[in-house]
Amino acid sequence: MNQLSSKLNRLLAQLEASGRRVTTQRIAVCEALLAHSGHPTAAEVYQHVHAAHPAISQATVYNTLSALEELSLIRVLHIVGDDHAHYDLGVDPHVNAVCTRCGRITDIHTDTLEALLGLVATRSGYQLSPSEGVIVYGLCPECASIRAAEVSSF
Repeated sequence: MNQLSSKLNRLLAQLEASGRRVTTQRIAVCEALLAHSGHPTAAEVYQHVHAAHPAISQATVYNTLSALEELSLIRVLHIVGDDHAHYDLGVDPHVNAVCTRCGRITDIHTDTLEALLGLVATRSGYQLSPSEGVIVYGLCPECASIRAAEVSSF
């Protein structure tokens, strides 16, 4: 069994264990999330699902995404400057690095995240949760190279 079908089976099993029916539409939404292999918006999930299943409504996609979020199987990312929420299948503690130029979102896993958040909590007084993840902003390597080339051409 390949990794995608294993992840799909895990998502569907957890949906079913929560008392939700595993329908063709829910399977299609889960498949679309996994096929994206990034951080899709609901519109991107809908476009992917609708291409193969034209009868599926946007409401079904949104309801399935909400159910997956409620079960902590996906995490919603609200990116500054982006009007649309993105969905992250990586619910383990990690950093999401967002490129401020192209919008790319990259997952960065580090064993020092909890220590960093502990330091920030100590200095700020905030109660922070590593399970909520962290979003940082900057330039991805490609955009940083483009910017460097633009600066050097002046």
